[in-house]
Amino acid sequence: MIKGFPVGLLVIAVGMISQMGFLLNADVIEGQYLTLIGIVFGLSAGLLFIVYRRWRLFRKIHVFHNSNKLPWYKKPPNHYMVFALCILGGMVSVTLINNMSDTGDQRVEIYNVTGIGEQRVRYEVFKYLRLSNGLKTITYRPGDNQNFTLGEEVEVTIEKGLLGFSQVLDAKPTRRQW
Repeated sequence: MIKGFPVGLLVIAVGMISQMGFLLNADVIEGQYLTLIGIVFGLSAGLLFIVYRRWRLFRKIHVFHNSNKLPWYKKPPNHYMVFALCILGGMVSVTLINNMSDTGDQRVEIYNVTGIGEQRVRYEVFKYLRLSNGLKTITYRPGDNQNFTLGEEVEVTIEKGLLGFSQVLDAKPTRRQW
């Protein structure tokens, strides 16, 4: 029998990453790349943590050693849990770094509502808008009191983040005077 990565954990990891990527970066333009940066950052941190723990373990290894008498904090880590928590932490930290500082680089652009959809995350349903200006398509999660219809023109306020990824701050219907 070949011992490897369980397929069930892979499915759970992909589900966790896709849902957290939506929750963290739905309002970020090209947010999928920010999610990938967070995943790479988390995998690197997890790998460094496991290498460090192995190095400490092998440095103090004893030949006659009963692993049942070790306290829980001295046992080797669960690798799947370490990588899952590091990926989650990497995604959250990269998103916070991008959205933390106020760069002052705000602009207003006009978009059309091309789609209205819902994303289910556990027991919650999040409504989102698909906005397009002909050149690019972005997503925006409106507030509870904001209502938009298909084809409506929307003024979108966009701010550039610290890592260079722009975030949609607000969207409101345009008020055209004829």
